[in-house]
Amino acid sequence: MLILAVLKLYDKSVVFMKKPISICIFSLLMTCGIKAQDRTANPLLLQTWNLNKMDTYIYTYEKQDGFEARREGLRFQKNGKITGNLIKSTLKYDALEEPVIKNEKADRYIGSWKKASDSTVTIVFPSNTNMTGTFIISKLTENQLKLKKVFSADIEKKMDSIRKTKNITE
Repeated sequence: MLILAVLKLYDKSVVFMKKPISICIFSLLMTCGIKAQDRTANPLLLQTWNLNKMDTYIYTYEKQDGFEARREGLRFQKNGKITGNLIKSTLKYDALEEPVIKNEKADRYIGSWKKASDSTVTIVFPSNTNMTGTFIISKLTENQLKLKKVFSADIEKKMDSIRKTKNITE
């Protein structure tokens, strides 16, 4: 009888212990998840950027409050979404020719972005390939963002030779 009473008491204490342990584990996982999201939330990057200059797939942007109708731009958001004010795409990814911009009105596109490393972002616009790809952040200040598109090794070699002949400095 004494053993049964002890076992019943033990069962009740285990039930009461499961709830606090579950709450602690859940709280710990939520805290870790929040910290992981904050690593990609660079406040300098999370702004609206309008294209100022483009030289052989080196894009220089300036910070703006909103998009301008006839200028391309990007708006990085904390949740991994990106809004692009882009000219309609006519090229495939990894094409060597630069898009020809003919005073066209840019349209809004919704995509996603993720930080691949401290200096690299991957951008995907499913319905516009102009700005789909991996980009090196070569400069990020309060007012300027400079992105360099990364290509496959053979195309990157051709791009370097083009940049040398144009004397483009990063």
